[in-house]
Amino acid sequence: MPVFTTTIHRYIYLFGLALLAFSLPLSSFGTSISQLIILGNWILEGDFKEKWDILKSRKSILVFSSIFIIHAIWLFPPQDYLYAFNDLKIKVPILVLPILIGTSSLLSKKLLRSILMFFTVGVLLGSLISITLFMLKPSVNVTNYRELSPFISHIRFSLMIAFSVFILIYYCFAKTDVAFLGYWKIVGILISLWLLVFLVLLKSLTGLIIFGIVSYIFLWVFSLKNKRWVKWLYFFVLIGLPLLPGLYIYKVSTQFTNLESIDFSKLENKTKSGNDYTFNSDAKSIENGNIVWVYFCEKEIKNEWSKKSNIDYFGKDKGGNEVRYTLVRYLTSKGLRKDSVSMCQLNNEDIKAIENGVPNYLFLNEWKVYPLIYNLFWQLYEYRNTNEAGGMSLPQRIEYLKAAKEIISKNILFGVGTGNVRVTFDKQYEIMKSSLQKEWRLRAHNQLVTFLLTFGIFGFVLILFLLFYPVIKENGFSDFLFSALFIIMFFSFFNEDTFETQAGVTFFILFYSLLLFSGKKEVVQNEQ
Repeated sequence: MPVFTTTIHRYIYLFGLALLAFSLPLSSFGTSISQLIILGNWILEGDFKEKWDILKSRKSILVFSSIFIIHAIWLFPPQDYLYAFNDLKIKVPILVLPILIGTSSLLSKKLLRSILMFFTVGVLLGSLISITLFMLKPSVNVTNYRELSPFISHIRFSLMIAFSVFILIYYCFAKTDVAFLGYWKIVGILISLWLLVFLVLLKSLTGLIIFGIVSYIFLWVFSLKNKRWVKWLYFFVLIGLPLLPGLYIYKVSTQFTNLESIDFSKLENKTKSGNDYTFNSDAKSIENGNIVWVYFCEKEIKNEWSKKSNIDYFGKDKGGNEVRYTLVRYLTSKGLRKDSVSMCQLNNEDIKAIENGVPNYLFLNEWKVYPLIYNLFWQLYEYRNTNEAGGMSLPQRIEYLKAAKEIISKNILFGVGTGNVRVTFDKQYEIMKSSLQKEWRLRAHNQLVTFLLTFGIFGFVLILFLLFYPVIKENGFSDFLFSALFIIMFFSFFNEDTFETQAGVTFFILFYSLLLFSGKKEVVQNEQ
């Protein structure tokens, strides 16, 4: 027996969905409270027999929710109960949202569009807040661009941006009775263009690559539906398209590896002020092809720095690194020696950049992707020569995967269990004598690897089955928006533990459930 009228319960449900979609990119509190609203309304609504009948007729809902059951079953006697409890708490949406959405009143195409628009508006608002912070906080640069996403992980935010763009593209150009018309189509196109610009500014390589992959896949599908001669034209264009980023990356790598040649037997030993230079031929660090630890006179740059900046030479820049190292790298990036003459060539913009933690003058151009790719090459180069990975995203991920590989090899059949992931990683880092400091000793940052080491090969195969079966059963890939969502999230698994954070798991589960379980399928149900 419903507590309120059917109409009121309907409005509460829609309000909860809208609030949840809107809150995802903006507020973890809003994300949590909206789910409680949906759950509370579902319980007060009653009609449990009818809801159970729906679940029996659409077994794909229960199949998908069983991913949570797998996590619970694999809760071997844990060595870290706090971690186990927190892990299950994060994954509660996997169990709850598909059932709540799948057994609630169906959504018309128009209502579904409205929910998706609330999400897109939330993403847009998040991007506007972020760009405002960027304008007010010049310390944000390619080395700490994560600060551009103040509410959730910048990678998760980039995935939401990518999905929002595909939502807007769909409603602007798809032949559907709920497509945008007239003025709204122009607004949708402008917002999608802005979000693409912001995605570049956010400099999430994961988001950029995944957006490119999804776009490329859809272009292939679109080309195959065209007439024969047009199809061949698309074919040759699409074959050549991946060559462009490939050539660009090759260009960056060539410039990076074009190192200056120094004859250490024919060096000037004195600065123009008569002080001694020091040379460290063993140190391999470079910036823009220039060797860092040559022509170095610390006495002179220390004195000149104190005249130009209020930050102590031995202090920390705003990026958390030692100012002296940031300064030396910055001078080297410009091809300058580390002496008083070179210090005089730095203007106020250069000094401000160094204070903000910018180690390379190329990083001052926020609108180019070049600094991001260059930084990845630099990280790999430093990692190869120093074996130090702390604070560098790509080398850290290599260390995470090394540890994960060893864990999997020892627990290949049934994994380590849901509650033992963190403590097992901690032990493995000690066994490896990893150079990572404790603050950087994290999990795999790869959801598929995390599944494998947690559940072993048997649980891993089962998880994939539970993930894909509902899609096949409900013919999910026939829907453009669901296909975009699924491809975005699946490719994110290769670079992120998407299911290990509230924002990541709720984002995926909400729209997976809405797009797959909330519309009219085989089950017959009267729409309220």
